[in-house]
Amino acid sequence: MQTLRVRQVPWTNPVGIGLREALHAESCRGRVPSAPPAADDDGTRVAVFLIAYELATGQPVGCGGLRLVGASRADVDYIYVLPYARWSGVSRAITEELTAWARAHGIAAVGPDGALAELAALRL
Repeated sequence: MQTLRVRQVPWTNPVGIGLREALHAESCRGRVPSAPPAADDDGTRVAVFLIAYELATGQPVGCGGLRLVGASRADVDYIYVLPYARWSGVSRAITEELTAWARAHGIAAVGPDGALAELAALRL
């Protein structure tokens, strides 16, 4: 994968909505379709939402966010990498940015336990 730029964007960003819908479609493959995530999640508890872009082309390749669980705890949410960009370090770039954001904003625990480490190990 080319060099990436990871940007923080609002939950309502159209590119982010498209990536979350792609995640939903992929996870529902072979099952009865349900409402897309944009329809039932207003993002009110999402502390930060990031999109990774290929620097050379400007194309979005993945996204991820942290959802607040308490005052000092957040869960990893909506980690997704487009199929063609998997195994190229996109999820690692996103999880590193999520970790840095959490530390900078006083989030003491990101869970479920070890979730960021496991995602980084996958090398999506």
